[in-house]
Amino acid sequence: MTVIPLQVVAYKAGSVFAGAALLWVKEASSWRLMWIIFGSLYIICLGLIWGLGLGYSGDRKENEKKQPVDDGYEGLSLEFLVANWQRMISVPGTVWMVTFVMFYKLCERGEGTIPIYLVDKGVSVSSLAFWTGVVRSVASIGGSAVSGFLLSSESGRVKASELMLRTACLRIIPITFQFIIILCWGREPVTDLGGLNTDTVLYYLSILCLVLANFCAGLMTTACFTTMMSLSQSVPTSIQSSHYSLLSTMEVLGKLMFASVAGILIDLAGLEMVFILFVTFSILTVPLLVKMPDFDKIKPFCDTN
Repeated sequence: MTVIPLQVVAYKAGSVFAGAALLWVKEASSWRLMWIIFGSLYIICLGLIWGLGLGYSGDRKENEKKQPVDDGYEGLSLEFLVANWQRMISVPGTVWMVTFVMFYKLCERGEGTIPIYLVDKGVSVSSLAFWTGVVRSVASIGGSAVSGFLLSSESGRVKASELMLRTACLRIIPITFQFIIILCWGREPVTDLGGLNTDTVLYYLSILCLVLANFCAGLMTTACFTTMMSLSQSVPTSIQSSHYSLLSTMEVLGKLMFASVAGILIDLAGLEMVFILFVTFSILTVPLLVKMPDFDKIKPFCDTN
């Protein structure tokens, strides 16, 4: 299962460079240099995909020569999709997993709200680009890397379920402290971040909470995707890819579901009230994990045919 941590870490590393690092480049130099680098990355990606497509096309032709064609397949239909969906949902643990992946990231929307709050407080964009961009993302990658090490078969340090439960308890702390900082700091613009004063202390405390929250997010995400892959590997081969795609789609839906309405809720109810929701969601994740099925005993599906 080491491949899952590697995928998560590599994905997040790319996000850091394409997002936070390029924003820092723009602040340090110019829009022109940032877009030159951005365009170059797209060209490199196109070349890599083109090369991958050539290799895949050749392998597929070789496999088609060796394997007989399945004439029983009649194409997609509504009945086929419904039956496939029912097969996936009927897999033990799938309903719990779908519920969890749609819920566990709702509280993490606070980490995306804090940088906006700091902008409203008048903190310079260049400072935010470094702390809430690069440093925050590195913390998330670090969390994923640590999670991958702990979950790898070579180390055998901790089970995925145990790591998820401990991380869920730990991330309550930074999310709660973010709420406390907002209550104490208020909405007035900062006056001076150069010396030792209230604004400076609260600013760096907010950054510390943000970094810790993202470290926990990295731990949780890698453990969660490892569990998702373990569950999908336990189902018949014919629906493994569909089953994992279902879980991944629900995870993305949970990530975006609250993000799409968070701004409206902040405008209507206020930042403080929305952060009460963030704290509540983080606490409710713990009992949800306590009811988690024993995925650690799941064995990969073996096709006996």
